[in-house]
Amino acid sequence: MARGNAERLDYRRAGARMEAVRGGAVIDPDPGTGIAAFGSVRFIAERVEGEIANRRGIASGAVRVDTSRGDTARTERVFYDGDFLRSDVPVAAEGPGYRVDGRGMVARTDGTSIRLTDGVVGQLQTEARR
Repeated sequence: MARGNAERLDYRRAGARMEAVRGGAVIDPDPGTGIAAFGSVRFIAERVEGEIANRRGIASGAVRVDTSRGDTARTERVFYDGDFLRSDVPVAAEGPGYRVDGRGMVARTDGTSIRLTDGVVGQLQTEARR
């Protein structure tokens, strides 16, 4: 289930095209899906536009994603195309046991794969050996 809000929302029924200013949404994943491990996923952006029926869109301007598990990612632009999210600009992410920065990102929308691209730096915390 997903729900959202925006300061301004324009929706064109023909083509199911949507444009939002200062918008955000919360997605509650279905139990048993790959993304369910993250819990609820909340995102905000200065501008969001897309074609709902075609499962395509762009979020731009101070894009931020937070999960109830404690993950946070920030970037300036994300492209949504069906089963994938992509960014071609720097991405900073942190969460339980990690903090990483990359120059881009490719992720599956089901949460099974998140890959930072074009040079990655960061820190990973591992459990101490017993």
